[in-house]
Amino acid sequence: MPRPATPSRATKALVAELRAQGVPCSPRRLEDWRRVGLVPRGHRRFLGRGRGTEVVYPDDMAERCCQVAKRMRRGQPWQIVAFSLFAGGVDLPEETIRAAYRWALTVEVPADSDELDVAERGVDQLLSTVAGRRLEVLVTAQVKRSGVAQGEPPAAVARGVLTNLFLVQLGGEVADDQATIELLAGIGLPIAELPPDERVQAARFMDAVFSAFSFDELAGVAEHTPLDELQAAIPVVANLLDLLPPALRALVPGTVAELLPPLLAPLVVQLGHIATSLDASQHGVYQSEPALASQRPATMDPMPLPSPSHHEREARSA
Repeated sequence: MPRPATPSRATKALVAELRAQGVPCSPRRLEDWRRVGLVPRGHRRFLGRGRGTEVVYPDDMAERCCQVAKRMRRGQPWQIVAFSLFAGGVDLPEETIRAAYRWALTVEVPADSDELDVAERGVDQLLSTVAGRRLEVLVTAQVKRSGVAQGEPPAAVARGVLTNLFLVQLGGEVADDQATIELLAGIGLPIAELPPDERVQAARFMDAVFSAFSFDELAGVAEHTPLDELQAAIPVVANLLDLLPPALRALVPGTVAELLPPLLAPLVVQLGHIATSLDASQHGVYQSEPALASQRPATMDPMPLPSPSHHEREARSA
């Protein structure tokens, strides 16, 4: 939609009010925010015969603009601001929220690459950061503690764990049971405490679970879940993040921590779908339509785990 050549009187007055409050703003910036749904559009009111129309904004328009401006940073995608507003309970257009989730959960795999290539590059980028290197240290410690490395250097196994975490998010598959066992041990699950046969069964069960949490699956959840259900999941994520060990919480910058609850809300919704499907299968209830975006996890037999008490090897992360 082209911008009007001349801002309305209401727009000029709004810009003046915002500038008086120290909020840098312009008619063009307001139109950018309106275009993506961060602020509401004004509506035109008919003034009577021969008097034309005028633009009228909601009473809280200046306050909303201040909320957006406080969150907006130069070069920052508007979707980040949308997530922050959504997490704060601000009423946004449905398409604005859906578009933000599509932006966050869509990963393009180049035609000349596969999921493993993208996963390996993702790990390289992660380990180029201080937080990523600290995460690698934590994963390596978990691998050492669990004893799943089977004589290989724990740091190399930890690198494989990180690669596989990226891989399953991209919709790829972990190569074999041992790689899945290493992944589970690397993220702190006590799978190494199980007898060998149960360990393999648990790994296969969790491999099916992972498929329900790829970006494609979560994008489907975000696209089709009612917004009130997504919003209700946000405080659940926040509470779960509060339970993380301090060493893990310290890896997350404050600006990222604020965005994690809305970003991970589809994951909590998907967990609820999986729990419902497992409960239905345990009680012999079969749904005519699967609750999950993918049908694969809906056929899983539950395998409960006990309560908690290579360098990149292509064979294990392909």
